[in-house]
Amino acid sequence: MIDPATLTALVSSTVALLSPLFAKAIDKGVEEIGKSAAGALLTKLKERLGGTPAQKPLEDLAALPEDPDNQADLRKQLKAAVQADPALVAFLQQWLEQGQQQAPTLGITQTANVTGNNNKTVQIAGSGNSVS
Repeated sequence: MIDPATLTALVSSTVALLSPLFAKAIDKGVEEIGKSAAGALLTKLKERLGGTPAQKPLEDLAALPEDPDNQADLRKQLKAAVQADPALVAFLQQWLEQGQQQAPTLGITQTANVTGNNNKTVQIAGSGNSVS
């Protein structure tokens, strides 16, 4: 069983990578993005999440990638999907690694604005990273 902090980091990283991928797909058009490495990444994730609680929120995020409600809903449903299918953890970790290798060509950036006390935040870039 994956610990809650690692699960949260994994799911958050997945959604953080998806939002700009979907935004790029909308900008370029579905046909153009489908021919690219980014399109292959999206297709792989859509196929793997088909039939899981995350399928519908993934489709919603594809339609409106910048909507924070869609992002939050996908994070919630990805957690449910991972708890129902622990093998999904390994898939998401591999998928993220592939996506992060392509991130510089996708124009992906990370930002964290943290206020208050005792906050924790995780941002992952590159490959071979782990969160604990």
